[in-house]
Amino acid sequence: AMELSELSKDSRVSELSAEPVSELSHMSQQDEPSSNEIAESPGKNEAKGIAPVEEYERDAMGRILVCDGCIRGPPAHVKNQMDLLFPDEANVKDEGEYLLEPGEWKRNDMFFEYRLKEGEDLRLKGNELFKQGKYSEAAVFYRKGLYYAAFDEAQFNFELQDNHREYVVKTITPLRLNYCLCLLKDDYRPLRRPLPNLEDRFTEIIHHCTEVLNLADQKQAGLQDVDRVKALYRRGLARMAKDDLDRADQDLRAAAQLDGGGPDLRRAMETLRELRKEQRDRQRALWGGKLAASSSADADADA
Repeated sequence: AMELSELSKDSRVSELSAEPVSELSHMSQQDEPSSNEIAESPGKNEAKGIAPVEEYERDAMGRILVCDGCIRGPPAHVKNQMDLLFPDEANVKDEGEYLLEPGEWKRNDMFFEYRLKEGEDLRLKGNELFKQGKYSEAAVFYRKGLYYAAFDEAQFNFELQDNHREYVVKTITPLRLNYCLCLLKDDYRPLRRPLPNLEDRFTEIIHHCTEVLNLADQKQAGLQDVDRVKALYRRGLARMAKDDLDRADQDLRAAAQLDGGGPDLRRAMETLRELRKEQRDRQRALWGGKLAASSSADADADA
């Protein structure tokens, strides 16, 4: 069963206490030969393999284009252009790599099944830490599991077969939901990069819960109704913490329709009503004071 702690204005959103279920840089001007240099000594430049100025074709940003299958420009620029053509070979670090220990495999070097197996193993290790109340440590394992099990949108939709997508959904959904559950805990602390700080954690929760709900909207196999309820509920709590009360209300109502309005959801919605009342009281006080000041100023002018 899920339970909701008492909420306060600054930190009224706590968590469910249930056990978890299941840079490319463009070349500088110094890197490029100037038109004057090329014009002054065309023979010397051609001997060095530098194309004459008229052969440089550029896009709207002034970058040299690939012409006839050849990349033109100095070595530094050629490398950048090759990174664009072959992104897998580019030296771009995924933030999840910061969680890897020396000697651990990067996900691009692993077969599909091994990546998901690693994600599942990390989830189970995170579950053990969660049961011990070590929520921040568990969050590290869940986030690391996401690094291995997550596929970008193009890979997921166009490279994987239906059975592979179902396998991914079954692996990554509990990782996302459990990760969000850890971030909602009052004693959560960002132990390691890239775990979010205390201010940004609610944005992170909203992102991951939305990813789960997007899969539900696409009717992806492997997702259950309980996963959708948890995603709505936890996103609603995160939105309450960010004072986005209208959308929090939409999430909690949608979760209640699916779940039948359990006690945890009822307590969350009661807390939401209290927050909205406080918000209205603050607005009345603010606008009431301004209207009173305006009326006083008008009276003084009439006198």
